[in-house]
Amino acid sequence: MSVVTALNQKGGVGKTSTCYHLAGALALGGRRVLLVDNDPQASLTQGFLGPQATRALDPSETIAAVYHQEAMAEQVIRGTHVPGVDLLCGGRAAGSFNVPDPHLTDWPLQTSLRDFLADVSGGYDLVLIDCPPNLHLASWTSLVASDGLLVPLQPEDFGAQGIADVQESIDRVVSGPNPALRLLGFLVTMSNPRLSVHKGFEQLLRTHYGDAVFTTTIPISTDFKEAIVQRQPVAQYKPRGAATKVMKALGEEIFARLAAADEPTAAGEAA
Repeated sequence: MSVVTALNQKGGVGKTSTCYHLAGALALGGRRVLLVDNDPQASLTQGFLGPQATRALDPSETIAAVYHQEAMAEQVIRGTHVPGVDLLCGGRAAGSFNVPDPHLTDWPLQTSLRDFLADVSGGYDLVLIDCPPNLHLASWTSLVASDGLLVPLQPEDFGAQGIADVQESIDRVVSGPNPALRLLGFLVTMSNPRLSVHKGFEQLLRTHYGDAVFTTTIPISTDFKEAIVQRQPVAQYKPRGAATKVMKALGEEIFARLAAADEPTAAGEAA
């Protein structure tokens, strides 16, 4: 099992929708996916349950129980209407844990999510963690628990402004509680190829960051929005659509990057 966090300090760049639609595409291809809603806004949870059902969740049924270190897998992980996709729900109660300066919090809190996921590792091919648009404790625990980090960003200046701060958090986690964390790459989202500003900004990103930018680009598509209205990932809404093909390509690239990140470790062990 691999654990991947989607994180950017900037909101509205496609973190939640990437997790949502990617999980559906992976499930369509036979993968088992656990989605972790680590954002107190619980948008990912609402994508499956709706807003009213999400607000009605008891904190003991959400990731808040993980932070309390009282969670049992059968208590907080639920199946979804998408075969192959399970969900660890988010909720408002987790907001009280999302404090600034997370590296200064008690050690059990920093590792609470990692310890929980270690107990369920056998059941999934991939765990995808959705984070709030800040670098407080929720994001920190996600990085501590993860093998790789995916940074969604829009091909516009405001959408890419959080890159430096995210990199600082990566460096701090790698030098502390999770030396194995790797940056999988920057993912360009909501791209409109007809806009010269989008094409120019994406080219600038690729020039500056090279292979650290995913080859796959997520375009603006009404299929994504229509699927969310139907409370379905796009792969279940339009399994043969162009948007689904893009999400499948992203899934393949993520697994390829995870495998490449493991190669130096494997070579070192062999030596």
